[in-house]
Amino acid sequence: MIARSILAFALAAWFGGAPSDIREIQISPAGAETEITIVVGGEITPHHFMLSDPPRLILDVEGASHSLDRHSYEAIGRGGVIRLRSSQFRPDVVRLVFDLTRELEYNVDKAQGKVRVTFQNPGESFSSWSTQPAVAAVAEMDLSSDRATGSDMPSAFAAAVQQAQPRISVAYDSATMLDVLAGFSEFAGVSIVPNGDAASVAVRGIDIKNQPWDVALSAILSAQNLGWQTTESGIIVVDLLENLKTRDELLTETRVMRINYASADSVAQALSKLVTPDRGQVVSYAGTNSIIVTDAPSVVARMDTLIKSLDKRMPQVAIEAKIVFVDRTDVQEMGIVYDLKEREGGFVEQGINDEVSVPDPNEPPQLVDTDGDGVPDQAFFKRTNETLVNLGGDAIAALANANDRVTSPALSILTAVTFGEFSLFSFIEALESHQLSDVQAAPSIQVVDNAKARIQVGERTPIRVLERGAQSEDATVNVQFEDTGIILEVQPHVTNNNQVLLALSAERSGLQVGLSDVGFVFEKQIGQTTLLLDDGETAVIGGLTLSEVSRSESGIPGLMNIPVLGSLFRTTKENEVKQDLIILVTPHVIMPRPLP
Repeated sequence: MIARSILAFALAAWFGGAPSDIREIQISPAGAETEITIVVGGEITPHHFMLSDPPRLILDVEGASHSLDRHSYEAIGRGGVIRLRSSQFRPDVVRLVFDLTRELEYNVDKAQGKVRVTFQNPGESFSSWSTQPAVAAVAEMDLSSDRATGSDMPSAFAAAVQQAQPRISVAYDSATMLDVLAGFSEFAGVSIVPNGDAASVAVRGIDIKNQPWDVALSAILSAQNLGWQTTESGIIVVDLLENLKTRDELLTETRVMRINYASADSVAQALSKLVTPDRGQVVSYAGTNSIIVTDAPSVVARMDTLIKSLDKRMPQVAIEAKIVFVDRTDVQEMGIVYDLKEREGGFVEQGINDEVSVPDPNEPPQLVDTDGDGVPDQAFFKRTNETLVNLGGDAIAALANANDRVTSPALSILTAVTFGEFSLFSFIEALESHQLSDVQAAPSIQVVDNAKARIQVGERTPIRVLERGAQSEDATVNVQFEDTGIILEVQPHVTNNNQVLLALSAERSGLQVGLSDVGFVFEKQIGQTTLLLDDGETAVIGGLTLSEVSRSESGIPGLMNIPVLGSLFRTTKENEVKQDLIILVTPHVIMPRPLP
């Protein structure tokens, strides 16, 4: 037959040498494990052992010859494998040395034309690698479900497979599917088992030129409404598409998948939407941060691929914030207080170490005329630097602005003018003060991408909540707590171009005495926003200036309103309060270190 002659030609062109040549070495993820596959062209016997300091896995392939394009592959850096070295150790033995990140327990299995080494993946999820350059660049893909349904392979994977797999040229004018599968099985060195109905399908009008063998086989089967499925042992089963779908629906697979970086609960919640209704199940286990998936094999394989895409090592973001709060208070007060007295009813003494008539029980008594009646009285004396004003007497003629004086004046001038039998005392008082309060807080926090973080420097203030019927004996008292101080809440997201999308809330809060029936009130300055920043860029997310001016005048009715002279008969108070709030934020992206 034409097909057999073409297959024989292709076999001779491909192998060309010993059937036990080592063709390819692959490192690929298998759930939570790393799988190393050695593809050979014939029967071999593997021998293996582990060395320490540094950890190395030694695999001697007996009955093989070295046919790789290189003897050393550096900087593999995935799945716990650092590098690979190979050599023709003996004429019939190829030695493969895998340098590992640490010593691991491993399993070695041999199948037709392949040797598989599996061990627990000690690092994060990774993409497949191969000694064939095209496969090394392909991301992890699981095609078992696509092959089961006969669907086309993803374009990226198909492009790589065209260079990675042995290429074949075949033509069929009249052949059975059994003959076609036998030729492909012999060419690729794999086991292919056809279903009885599929084996008798006639193949006509097929002409394929220089294509990878699995791409050619998929095209031939698809044209005949057939599909193929790979078992766990590596055997390819060919059957009608409807039979494959029915078999997949009847089969149930349970797999435990370890989650490295994401939360098992969040991943399980996402995958629960993809399970087969009334059949599939996804359960999270917090003890090992794993999920247990039970469903059809194709669905489980699809979930495994999704988990590898979701469970990624994410960058971290360090947030530096600065909260500046400036409080300025300016006070100006000026007023004049008048007191009209009977002249002999008062006096003023400025005592600078002078003796004045102030009773002092610690001094010996002396006889002095203290009340002006001409009769000596017993009194005590002490030394003082204070201004003493005695406004005692028989009558008070007038008192103006007495109840609205300047509090704690910085300047006080006292004058006295005599009008016949009366004296007019004037107290000129003035005050000007400036107060500045500058509060600066610089909280910083580091958080993983897409996670929330909160930092607080302050206190929790208890608040008593009055319940209905609080005056009764059976009333209960509830206490709530309010956080006060400097509070920073952030949730960053690192974009593909290394920018930071930042949702941020910055707060400065405190207590202030309120009304008598309330107790106290909370003062808060809050800035909330979402902004996009470059790595290391500083932005002002909040700026608020509050200015409050209060002015009051009080004085003698009528006289205080006289132009120009009215200021002599009134007390003026002016209070200005300015508050400035500025919030600055700077994010820094911390990329994860590459695994060794």
